[in-house]
Amino acid sequence: MKNKLSLLLATSFLLLTACGSQAKTYLESDYILELPYQENFRVLQLTDLHISDKDNQDRHYAFMDLTITDSQPNLIVVTGDLFTFASKNTAKKLFSYLDSHNVPWTVTFGNHDEQCLFSVEWLTNYLTNYGSNCIFKDLIDDDVYGNCNFVINLMKNDTVFEQIFIVDSNRYNYGGYFGYDYIKKGQVNWYEKMVNYTTEQNGGIVTPSILYCHIPLPEIDEAWEKAQAGDPEATLDYGEKRENSSPPKFNSGLFHKIIELGSTRAMFFGHDHLNNFRVTYKGVTFGYGIKSTDRIYFDEDMMGGRTMIIHDDHSLTYEDHYHTYAEVN
Repeated sequence: MKNKLSLLLATSFLLLTACGSQAKTYLESDYILELPYQENFRVLQLTDLHISDKDNQDRHYAFMDLTITDSQPNLIVVTGDLFTFASKNTAKKLFSYLDSHNVPWTVTFGNHDEQCLFSVEWLTNYLTNYGSNCIFKDLIDDDVYGNCNFVINLMKNDTVFEQIFIVDSNRYNYGGYFGYDYIKKGQVNWYEKMVNYTTEQNGGIVTPSILYCHIPLPEIDEAWEKAQAGDPEATLDYGEKRENSSPPKFNSGLFHKIIELGSTRAMFFGHDHLNNFRVTYKGVTFGYGIKSTDRIYFDEDMMGGRTMIIHDDHSLTYEDHYHTYAEVN
């Protein structure tokens, strides 16, 4: 009888817990943050910092200062793998460093950001409540997979001039295959809802957008190979491929949806440290960021960052910033 009672109590507790943590559906407007658009808006992408407790962190920050000084950005986006084996104090120090430049900044997460002495949930809660210059949002218990799916609206004359999508490409997949995770179908549906919502808000006019995440989309290899073969659908705009790309094995259809909706014309990734190329495929630019510290693995001549410039006519241009640690040693 005691065993049956214990089983009944345990089952009831699990049911109550499941009900208490049921995913919530939020309004599209709940996922939006705003910044004022400025002429020739400059977005600096830093990526794959991999900062850990054992590092000489001030050395990394002095190195990143070189790139930030070059860029003079209006917004800094760090596209994942901020940390590897870091403590909360190390995380707080990085965010304090980013905030010290008095420029709006935000982050996506990479596969290594869960390999720390804190949970991703602690990280998202800390950033969501950071204030100051941090532009970040993670809605608690929402029904969109991942920990950093939100939109930054660049506002001009009370209208949305441009949108910047921050999307969680997640970390590792353990079901069906083991390897790098992928952007889930529910996230693709969320992306579609957000584009359509803004289109409706803007009187039926599709708002141009850019997307940042960590792990590249599966089409990255197809884009590169077609550009190398001279296919008219793909053009190599800049850069080199020095290592094999590492996209997920499963394709959830985000690129197809991007083509269908006609909003996002450029997307930028981190993840593969020795690639820095940009290739335009079917009218959409795929771009690797430039590794921004010398942690884990790197090429000495391929470290720094990239600035994307959004012009008043919605055209995009780029400045690539390269430095070496010899400049700060």
